[in-house]
Amino acid sequence: MNVILLPLLSVFYNIPIHTSNLYPSSSVLWQPQQTKATQLVSKHKMIGLDKRLAPLLAVAIFVLCGCYSTERLSDQNLAFIYDKKATVLNPEFRVTHQNDSVSLLNFRIASSELLYLQNSASGFYSAEFRLRYEVYSQLESRIVVDSTVVLFQDSVLALTNRYIEGTLRFKPSKYATALLKLDLVDLKRNTRSRKYIGIDRTNANCRQFFNVTEAKENVPFYKDYLAKDEQIQISHTSGVNQAKVLYYSRDFPLPKPPFSTEGPAPFNYQPDSVFVISLDVPVSFPLVGMYHIQVNDSTRDGLTLYRFREGFPRVVEVDDLIAPLRYINSNQEFKKLTSADFPKAEVDRFWLALAGNPDRARILIEKYYSRVQDANSYFSSFTEGWRSDRGMVYLIFGPPNTLYKNSSSEQWTYGEPGNPTSVTFVFVRVNNPFTDNDYRLERSQLYKDNWFRAVDMWRQGRIYLDN
Repeated sequence: MNVILLPLLSVFYNIPIHTSNLYPSSSVLWQPQQTKATQLVSKHKMIGLDKRLAPLLAVAIFVLCGCYSTERLSDQNLAFIYDKKATVLNPEFRVTHQNDSVSLLNFRIASSELLYLQNSASGFYSAEFRLRYEVYSQLESRIVVDSTVVLFQDSVLALTNRYIEGTLRFKPSKYATALLKLDLVDLKRNTRSRKYIGIDRTNANCRQFFNVTEAKENVPFYKDYLAKDEQIQISHTSGVNQAKVLYYSRDFPLPKPPFSTEGPAPFNYQPDSVFVISLDVPVSFPLVGMYHIQVNDSTRDGLTLYRFREGFPRVVEVDDLIAPLRYINSNQEFKKLTSADFPKAEVDRFWLALAGNPDRARILIEKYYSRVQDANSYFSSFTEGWRSDRGMVYLIFGPPNTLYKNSSSEQWTYGEPGNPTSVTFVFVRVNNPFTDNDYRLERSQLYKDNWFRAVDMWRQGRIYLDN
């Protein structure tokens, strides 16, 4: 295990953070909560053990490779990874492989999520956080292949909303695929965020051999989706200057209910168009759909970027309010919503009829559409997250009480494990060249009663297992 104490170097740059209301206009039932606008973003470039930073570092290093964790990750309850209430920290991470011996871990965190305390003598506000990573061969393993702990301190004279960004170098494991466990702790507030990232070095087409940056600021691009006019810059670690893009325009249907035995239609891999782009230059993808980027034809793997509707992953348009209601609408109700002359007013009437009064309607609306947005953040891949199998269950049942995850599946339990009234869903990972975030529900007729019971609770103005 490496322990590194690292003060931050600050370089400031401006990036507007776009905010918008949950709903596009005023409503007879509710007013959306306003999001505080971010005005300034700060970049703190941090490179672990970089010789250029040597005068600034107090370094203590302990190498403990091949040590054991007390419990397999696959035996731990990981329900917090899909629960926004579990932590106030929401760091973003991205792994890029530079070559066979060096990989980069890029990360950023909003300063507003950290606790800054003022020094009365100097007047400076300071925050401290610790980032620890552990490399495992897989979720089922207890052997820690490599680990490092890095301590950071950020000191400023004035508090502003900004991003703190950094880059750490690490040696990839000897395995072609591995797992990166990431723990970020706010040391002043004692709050924690834990995330897991798969490492894939199977072949040169794998997405982690592509480096994607924001074209204007030349900083890492952390998302897998783009806005219509958003420009990025793509490069490949091989140094090639061109890549082939396979464009897919697909309209995927909503998933069947958990008790349906009807399987999904097989995917048609024939692209709608194929074109070539130059690398290391700004590029944008204006059409809605999937853009699968490859440097050779040896495998189906590649870097896939998505263009969803405008505003994604947020709920911003009337259509965004109507479509997710299909899970709790009758056929007649949904037809009425989609054909209404004034669809927003019809949505109001629908929720008011379920809730019985405006105050309760506001609670239901906030809960339901918050789940839509959270599902988009957690489960999106080739389709919006709320339209996936996991998204469907998440909207109706909410975050699971217990979640066990291994290399091939996720098991969600609502209620106490072992209780006969509990319900457990199993999602199996799909081998998908476009994404590693595609999981398919193992459907069963046994889910029928639980599904209708949960849907009926929504229709009675209540929320399933709401605490």
